Amino acid sequence: MLAVATGALVIAQRQSSLRSDDDQAAFTAGANVRVTPAAPLTSAQAAALVTVPGVRRAMPVAVLPAPTTSGETIALDARQATGVTLLRANLSSQPPSRLFAAITPAGPTAGLPLPGRPARIRLTAQIGPSGLAPVMVDLTAEDADGDAYQLPAGTLAADGRPHTLTAAITGGAVYPLRLTAITASYTLPAARLAAAAVFTVDRVAAIGAAPSASPSTFPGTALDRWRAVASSSELAGVRATFPGPVGPSGMPGTTSAATTAGGARAVTFSPGFGQTNSGISGSPSLPIGGQLTLTATGDSAAAVPGIATRQFLAANSTSVGSTVSADVNGASVGVKIVAAVTAFPTVSQGGGALIVDLATLQNVLAAQSVPPAQATQWWLATAAGQPPPGLAARLPAGAAVTSSAQLTAALRSDPVAAVPRQGLLAVAIAAVVLAITGFCVSIATGVRQRRAGNALLAALGVSPAAAAGQLCLGKLMLSVPSALAGLALGAVLAELLVPAITLTTSATAPVPPVLIEFGWPQTLALAVAVAVVPVLAAGLAMARRPDPAAALRAAEAA
Repeated sequence: MLAVATGALVIAQRQSSLRSDDDQAAFTAGANVRVTPAAPLTSAQAAALVTVPGVRRAMPVAVLPAPTTSGETIALDARQATGVTLLRANLSSQPPSRLFAAITPAGPTAGLPLPGRPARIRLTAQIGPSGLAPVMVDLTAEDADGDAYQLPAGTLAADGRPHTLTAAITGGAVYPLRLTAITASYTLPAARLAAAAVFTVDRVAAIGAAPSASPSTFPGTALDRWRAVASSSELAGVRATFPGPVGPSGMPGTTSAATTAGGARAVTFSPGFGQTNSGISGSPSLPIGGQLTLTATGDSAAAVPGIATRQFLAANSTSVGSTVSADVNGASVGVKIVAAVTAFPTVSQGGGALIVDLATLQNVLAAQSVPPAQATQWWLATAAGQPPPGLAARLPAGAAVTSSAQLTAALRSDPVAAVPRQGLLAVAIAAVVLAITGFCVSIATGVRQRRAGNALLAALGVSPAAAAGQLCLGKLMLSVPSALAGLALGAVLAELLVPAITLTTSATAPVPPVLIEFGWPQTLALAVAVAVVPVLAAGLAMARRPDPAAALRAAEAA
């Protein structure tokens, strides 16, 4: 019994420790492979990463600090998360597919779809009156993974006449693309303009890389449901600090009307006015920037559905169903907690994390005239779970690659963990060998003591096979219950001791917590060996027909 219990405990500890190595590596990496570039990837670099042979899925992830709450915000592509994220099943009360479906946007995705594989986006627009300085125009395009890129389209003269601007998508992207925002950045006039300004989009065209490719053209009215907002975050900061604006207190821009006529989309707005004091006597005042943003989403105050870790809920004294505020790129984004998980891969800080959909977050940021969240990591699902051979060649300089398979190999080769693991296995083998040997000796002694009885049975006509079967049955009635009791005792000891003795190389509890793996095939094979092998050996010895007369004479002489 003790040998089986010892073997069951050691096997459980070994299997649990090996499983913990896998779990720790998966938790640290987040996916089969995690790529952390030194700077956010360009659209061309992202396209090159996605097409690496051996990469089955590539998911952009934005890890954002949360200064207003404890923890961090993780924005990922919820549509791919189930097939990419290495989330251990017991860390969530529901399957990963249902968990990530809770934050996946429903219905059509916001934005103007750009068919094909455009290499350029051409915008025909105009702005006036002439009192405005030239306007810088940027286009925001979102790719198939939810990652957004700001593409500079050039300068638009404020002369009230149509001009054509072009934003280049150099090197390709993760197609298909959607146009999600148009941002016109300008300098606030020093004083209020006499007339309102008008920004008009006549048409948008997606142009392919081939010179002969026909552009896909959309009238400005394709943006008729887009939301227009004039604002100046810089002016808001100046008004809140000393020495403040020069002269009048300044006023941010406001949107007064948005109309469509003749296939064009026209937005009438007040650009605002104001300048800031340099704070240096005799120095001229400094200009203040403003922007007019057209976005494909209409509700900047909409709450984004999110998943919270238990640590986040505890640190912020909140619960599932509540709405919390997350600070993203200086914007306040409401996140409604729709589900909770015990822990989430890569989240190791005490404040936990909120997990949201990247595309949904990008829409809310665009509606608040805030730059898109940049993907700081890429989580890859790869063939065989290994880093593809051609991955390093496709990555920019300075990119770090973390592989769950390599982390597992490093944990298992660490002598601090490997040597005790092998030592315990040797102890278990020694206990089993000792038990089998002792059992065999006990049975052999019993057979020797029963020589006279066995000889008498043979003289009465009992066959050797029947005598051996009788002996085996009697011994099995002792060994099998003992082995079963050993299994039960080993399981109880494993439940009590394995979580306490399975530690990291730094003598801390592993994250995520260890799961007990009993290794039943090996444990049952060990129990059968201890219970049956000695009995079979004795049975084979008994099966040899003895000389009844000689055995009886030897017994009488004794």
